[in-house]
Amino acid sequence: MHTLQFRDIAAKPVHLHENQMMLGNQTYQLDTIIEGQKWRLSLSAIHRYLRESAYVYGEPFHIPAAAVIFDLNHELDVLGHFLPLITQLSSDERAQFMMRLNALLRDPHLPIRLPYATAVTRIPLSARALIAGQILMCFFYRNDVITTLLTTKPTFDLFLNVADYARAGGVGGGCYDLHAHRVLLHLPRLYEGFFDTIPGVCPLLHEMGHMLDGTSMRQMLYGECRGEFPSMTRSQHSTFAAAKAAEYACYMAHYHGRAPADGRYPLGHPYVFQTDGEFIAGYWEMFWRNPHTMATQCPTLFAALCDYTQCDPRQALPTDYMGYVDGNRAFYRSGERPWPSQIRYHIS
Repeated sequence: MHTLQFRDIAAKPVHLHENQMMLGNQTYQLDTIIEGQKWRLSLSAIHRYLRESAYVYGEPFHIPAAAVIFDLNHELDVLGHFLPLITQLSSDERAQFMMRLNALLRDPHLPIRLPYATAVTRIPLSARALIAGQILMCFFYRNDVITTLLTTKPTFDLFLNVADYARAGGVGGGCYDLHAHRVLLHLPRLYEGFFDTIPGVCPLLHEMGHMLDGTSMRQMLYGECRGEFPSMTRSQHSTFAAAKAAEYACYMAHYHGRAPADGRYPLGHPYVFQTDGEFIAGYWEMFWRNPHTMATQCPTLFAALCDYTQCDPRQALPTDYMGYVDGNRAFYRSGERPWPSQIRYHIS
């Protein structure tokens, strides 16, 4: 009998054969055991579960091993593969996280649905826990923000295939419907950024940024989104607005062909400077994915988000996901002219 350590296979994609299973490029017999901090699970149990869940996950399976393992054993250290904050919590905080996560999963004010699915189709626990857990991770130290979010009745709709997603009005792989205050996601996109030890692309975080903007609009009784976070103090709002203005000024300098003398580039791609909503969504995702770079490149904006969340993501992430950073830098270095911006708020 072969034993594997969870930390070594958590990010590996899973593939089924008749009497074997592949984790990444390696094939294993079904009596192989995966071992975590305080648990053990056989590949035969995973193999059986995936066969039963093929109608939800689809074949080939677009999920890392950690997702299906959490579906089966519900262990918090497994969820830590997706939510790095968990690995930094004390034992008391971990117990609190699990208690609050379970409460969110049961909360009727946080519906996570599968439109168009049959009545017997069940959303995988890992998918529900990723959504509720992401909200909790972002605001573990700001429960008042979670309370505000829930009072605005947000909805998360997941889709098993791209045809149903498109039929519901979905564009790209994830989007936010401001009128209905709901995030729409093609289910595999929940997992796409977790096939490495460092969390990567995360449409959920981006669309959460839009949802927070929609929450602020409802909380402040605005008639439109202004690219703002809900439940900010006056001081936090002032700091964020000034930092946003500085990033916008840097971007517009490049747009007009007058790059700053210090050679600084905006951290965000031109896409996030198109509207106030895209700014908040793009920088929200980058705050959680490349905090080290953000802290160096736009420290005031980084400090504003740390103050708002009462959290510093650098403590849980040893290194940044550089996909966004490298791609954005490549654009500005290419000499291509940035796109026009329709940002309106906090830039004067």
